Amino acid sequence: MIKLFSPLLAQTDLPSVPAETLKWTLIILVAVLLIAAVIVGMVRGSRPEKVTLNDDPPPEFRKAAKRFNHDLAESRHHEVTRRLEGHDAEIEQLWTTMRSEDAAIRREMGAKFDAILLSLGEIKGELKRHQ
Repeated sequence: MIKLFSPLLAQTDLPSVPAETLKWTLIILVAVLLIAAVIVGMVRGSRPEKVTLNDDPPPEFRKAAKRFNHDLAESRHHEVTRRLEGHDAEIEQLWTTMRSEDAAIRREMGAKFDAILLSLGEIKGELKRHQ
């Protein structure tokens, strides 16, 4: 095997290679090795780490809650709807009462203001008469 490569190696005489060529060849070789090392590091770094389960404390297993009860949900819905309708009726009744009381209060206050204006007119007339 050495005889196969010996003619190939015998053709190259290291002192005959120019210094600039040798220097740039070595720089390119080192750069290629560094780039390869960076690529290998990035590939290894991008791999996900092995996932392990941490069972400290161990998981607890409990009985699951009861399944959804459709009939119970329907009865609760009807009960809430009934109560809301009752509340809506009460609110409407209160608004009606407030509106009627508001009208009565306005009439009463209007009558009192008319009486006050009449009294002020009489007082003004008496003052003019005594001057």
